[in-house]
Amino acid sequence: AKKLYFNEIINNSSHPNYYKPDLNKKEVENILKLIQMAYNTDSPEVDLIFEYYQIHSYYCYSFNSITLEVKTDKPEIENLANQIIPTGNYNLDDILTTYEFDSVKTAYGYPDFPWLTVFTNESYNLIPIVEEFKNIEPVLDTDFDTMCIGDGNNITLTRDESSATLTFSIGEGDCPAGCIYHKYWEFKISGNKARFVRSYEN
Repeated sequence: AKKLYFNEIINNSSHPNYYKPDLNKKEVENILKLIQMAYNTDSPEVDLIFEYYQIHSYYCYSFNSITLEVKTDKPEIENLANQIIPTGNYNLDDILTTYEFDSVKTAYGYPDFPWLTVFTNESYNLIPIVEEFKNIEPVLDTDFDTMCIGDGNNITLTRDESSATLTFSIGEGDCPAGCIYHKYWEFKISGNKARFVRSYEN
């Protein structure tokens, strides 16, 4: 549910929560309820989707880590690379403290390859947090995982104020390069009730 919600955010820069770091728990719960409604439908497809294939969303988003390209010779970055927090840079420490980044891993080849990754145990929409890090002087660039390589089983969601469509899918055949075969099961949800609509292949 959290991945499906973030997929809505990252694909819509005008989303009301695009620049809000806290994931809206109510929205995540609403999506979880939609999945529960599909699970509760009286159709044989439910056993295939939830029990046999155990389909989950395939979106490989990061909610708790950001990779930073840094000026390795700066004292605060030296401290950060050695997991010394606070680092001595007020603005950097403010971000690290606010979002509870408390663990650091340097890249292979660091400092010649000047990237390190900071981790938090919390889950956030990292889009606005990345922008905050970009304003820190010793930070040259930022990155966080926003996509997967390959293909596989998945769940997609489209919704508006009155209805939603949940589509569960499986992928087979050379999925690391993009699956050759897909099969889909589609559910429509409205009025707090879900119904199975169709299955199809491509």
